Amino acid sequence: MAKVVDMKTLLLIAFTTITALGSGCRKSEPPPAAASGPRHIDITVSNQGFTPPRIVGRPGEDLTLSFRYEKSAGECGREVVLPSQNIKKTLTEDQPTEIALHLPQEKGEVTFTCGMNMLRGAIVVE
Repeated sequence: MAKVVDMKTLLLIAFTTITALGSGCRKSEPPPAAASGPRHIDITVSNQGFTPPRIVGRPGEDLTLSFRYEKSAGECGREVVLPSQNIKKTLTEDQPTEIALHLPQEKGEVTFTCGMNMLRGAIVVE
């Protein structure tokens, strides 16, 4: 009977080890992109700068940035510039200004600034 208990214990240990090793081998994947289109991100421009100031994205991800201008940003904040994308847009108080963006495949940052380069933000591609 001692051999049967030892065999059951051995099988339990082997099963537990194989299960633990198997789950440790799986690579964590980012969630798949939504089939409904690009991810939408609201960004407010005020005298405090861009909110949020940093956004995390995936390589090759499609985004729609929606910039909402507040008067407190002054004339400096009336324009948003994405230098690496050759994008420059004038913002209004009436409605948000949307910018469609396809992130690069390489990891790094896509910066955005006000027209005077005083207010700054970034999309971190990781």
